[in-house]
Amino acid sequence: MVVLNVKWAREKKSFTFSDRALADVKLGELRQQCHEWTKVPIGGITLIYSGATMKDDNAPLSCFGIKPNGQITMMGTKPSKTDIRTLTTTGNPEEYAIIVKIQTSLKKATDLAAEHIPRYEQAVQDYIQSNQSNQSSGKNPRVDLNHPETLSPARKALQDAYVLLSESLLQALLVFDGVVCQQGFEVARGTRREAVKETQRLLDIIDDLNARVQSCDDQAALAVENP
Repeated sequence: MVVLNVKWAREKKSFTFSDRALADVKLGELRQQCHEWTKVPIGGITLIYSGATMKDDNAPLSCFGIKPNGQITMMGTKPSKTDIRTLTTTGNPEEYAIIVKIQTSLKKATDLAAEHIPRYEQAVQDYIQSNQSNQSSGKNPRVDLNHPETLSPARKALQDAYVLLSESLLQALLVFDGVVCQQGFEVARGTRREAVKETQRLLDIIDDLNARVQSCDDQAALAVENP
């Protein structure tokens, strides 16, 4: 017999799986039990154990290192009928959960982009101007991204900013790609489509800026080879 304790906000509940081991209970089954308990849409339930989010519903609970009587934290909000009616045309709480998931991931990505892209763009312009000035004076340091320790502080800052932004935006795209819209979930489908379009637009911006930096580095390398 397996007993698992789940905490949701201020509420707690113990789930018992009789005559079974953790290896026999899939995460999706526990998620379904949590849905029946809280009425939070299945798609809006996040289960956390030891600080790590459990994601694969087809995986047995033993894969996540859960111990018998382990404490699992559940995150998720039960939507009101007004919430569901406002965001969907189907009135289905699962579509509501999908839309909220997409909107939350998109907001996280766009907030990060709004904070960092302007600074990244300015840093790119400063770097290019500095390199052009160096070339005029005969100073052409070679850039080797395979050896970060040799990069100048300015070039390393650019590389770090690009990695931060691209990884965050790609992570958001993975979330959107993982969303499965049932037949009839047209609002959710449209929300996902617009989220992908906006995230790709931001990726194109930072990829273009990164390409400008690489082009600048290539010109500096040519200047070194052909003084």
